[in-house]
Amino acid sequence: MKRKVSLRVIRRISFYYEALLKLDLPEDSYVSSKKLEEITGVSCNQVRQDFFYLGISIGKQKKGYQVKKLFAELRRVLSIDRGADVVVIGAGRLGCALAQYKIFKVRNINVTALFDIDSNLVGRELQAKGKNLPIKHMDELRGYLKKHPEIKIAVLAVPEDAAQQTLDQLIDLGFEGIVNFAPRILKLPKGAEDVQLVNDCIGASLYKIIYQIYHQDSEEQ
Repeated sequence: MKRKVSLRVIRRISFYYEALLKLDLPEDSYVSSKKLEEITGVSCNQVRQDFFYLGISIGKQKKGYQVKKLFAELRRVLSIDRGADVVVIGAGRLGCALAQYKIFKVRNINVTALFDIDSNLVGRELQAKGKNLPIKHMDELRGYLKKHPEIKIAVLAVPEDAAQQTLDQLIDLGFEGIVNFAPRILKLPKGAEDVQLVNDCIGASLYKIIYQIYHQDSEEQ
């Protein structure tokens, strides 16, 4: 039976994967748990425990983990070895910036199209790293998904006042995962508990950091 991995462990695994990308080492070289600690801040003992827990037993004493094999194992755990096609909902500045995000490719994430309701945007193409992404009308999304049933993930980058309604629409269309970048915390409607929703509200994250910085001294007293 396949072991279910906690989201806490998955989060750390994603840190290790990002660290490997940042290090940009030759595939036949080795990386130690100590080096991963330096990049991620996760202790080398925790790194080794996570790898042992997940059955990643490719390390060599005094050498560490071969980069090529470790990449493959981490991709397997994170399921990004399969790749993922996604669409971006909202073709404004934020949506276009996300669609052109250069590091999507190395993460095996492929943006296939953008969708909007603005007639000034619909019908255009967005240049993104050697390919042209079509900007289609939201009314075309249902038909697009019928032609591309493998697409289960949407990146939401619409104005705040349209975000919740658009989320509900995406769920009705059958999306299984949605990353919300709109400046509003969204909630899943009843009956959609199986949908994976991530509220990546940039503003809220900044407010939290600012608060923690200015209240750090008082909290330590």
